[in-house]
Amino acid sequence: MSFGGPLMIAPMTTMLGIRPGMLVKVVNPPGGFLESLKPLPDGTALIEQAKLGIDVTVLFSTRKTEVIELLTVLVRGMSVTGSIWVAFPIAIESDVVPTEEFVRVLALELGLTDTKKLMLNAEWMGLKLQFRARNPRLEKPQVTA
Repeated sequence: MSFGGPLMIAPMTTMLGIRPGMLVKVVNPPGGFLESLKPLPDGTALIEQAKLGIDVTVLFSTRKTEVIELLTVLVRGMSVTGSIWVAFPIAIESDVVPTEEFVRVLALELGLTDTKKLMLNAEWMGLKLQFRARNPRLEKPQVTA
């Protein structure tokens, strides 16, 4: 299974938003995915475990229950400006396989929103999840005395 390929307009790391100095975690990668991330940008660390401060996480899953279990844990470890890519198969139709709509609804329940969609290859689709933007800070308070 090949990731990236001739249809990609940029390297996989660029498409996933991986920049120099970031902490990156990949969960359940299918064969060939880790190779598509090479070479990583300078100072970028591919880690297996970290409690906090993960800048980019890529989660591959073929089961809804697994997405629920893992995403709730991964959200706690992501940095404030970080992102989690949830990748799911697009060719399999089943009640247990996650879908784009399922991931979106779950993300909203966890305080996340999807900000980007990416075809990783012919078999995997990914949604980029980030914390929802808050209302912009007001320059002048609305309250009067």
